[in-house]
Amino acid sequence: MRSLLDLARRLVSTRQLSHLAPAVARPALASEAWFIDRLTHDGDELVVEGWAFPDPDLAPGASDATRFDVNGQPFAAASYPMPRTDVGDLFWQRQNASQSGFRCVARGDTDALYPDGELRLTYRNPGPARKVAAQQSWFVRRPDQEPPFPDEDRRFRVIGNRDFEGFRLTGYTDFRRLEEAAKTIGGRSLDDCSAVLDWGCGCGRISRYLGERVGSRLTGCDIDADNVGWCRDHLPGRFVVTGLMPPLPFDDGEFDLVIGLSVFTHFRETLQDAWLAELARVTRPGAVLLMTVHGETALDYAHLAPLPDKLARQAVAKAGLLVGSDNNQLDGFADHRGEYVNVFHSTRYIKERWSRHFDVLDVLPGYIFTHDLVVLRKRGDPR
Repeated sequence: MRSLLDLARRLVSTRQLSHLAPAVARPALASEAWFIDRLTHDGDELVVEGWAFPDPDLAPGASDATRFDVNGQPFAAASYPMPRTDVGDLFWQRQNASQSGFRCVARGDTDALYPDGELRLTYRNPGPARKVAAQQSWFVRRPDQEPPFPDEDRRFRVIGNRDFEGFRLTGYTDFRRLEEAAKTIGGRSLDDCSAVLDWGCGCGRISRYLGERVGSRLTGCDIDADNVGWCRDHLPGRFVVTGLMPPLPFDDGEFDLVIGLSVFTHFRETLQDAWLAELARVTRPGAVLLMTVHGETALDYAHLAPLPDKLARQAVAKAGLLVGSDNNQLDGFADHRGEYVNVFHSTRYIKERWSRHFDVLDVLPGYIFTHDLVVLRKRGDPR
């Protein structure tokens, strides 16, 4: 997980912001997430280690370990909070961030810990309840029931590192959170979907689980032909290579659920607008779309000093869509013609501009790691 944090810190280039005046002081964190650094299961002992923001009013030396549970039950043993100076350095404005560490222990064999093939780890965060309860949980797939995994080079082009455990844990957690967001915010269950599109499927980080659930009703597409070929050879569903520019090789109104993780995070405005129109074409009335963006949460994780942080936030608010830096992860594997960049969106901009094509149901900060999740619905009578 720390390698993912390192990637997030490099997202912002502040050289282009130096002409802007300082804005107001940095606000509270957009989303108070929690993260698992290590998860090990040896014999009958499961150990989970990571960090979670403690109650800002927690007294020094006090324990708050009862906030954690495993499959809805207390851990056998838990230590929290514990020192984490790295978290305190990254989130310098968050009270008690340097005491975010935890270590939790559960006991039981694989059958006991993975009922129905899934382990659920939950941290009940201080403050308001999440709009979608799944955001406060990590979901772990039973290891011996996992679908095939791509090699590390293919994984790198999707998540920017070669951390296998990070790919595995975030992949299944993101799948389950997306499933719950579609149901809770969009009113759309996977079981009721007749056609699902994983737009920008990469090497199948989410499609590996989607395909198990919906089978031939899944279509995945990506501009990385090598990764698409791997998905086609190893996962259920239909996988096709697409171009950087629309159109997609699909019929009008073909899909009733579309997932797009870390796609709109890489388009300038002209390309963004073209793809919004194309997604409107291939979705049917009432369809739900789950799209991620770099918003306030990504800036929270960028590890900027106070002045550059103020400048970056002012620039994003002013531009609505701000190009932060180039991205070379797909170099040599897709013809992106320099159009594949890192961009940041303001929530106000999304609600105004994206609503030209869809109803913007909600924007959930930090729902998918450093990404904010935008939940959209295609207008019209679904009948």
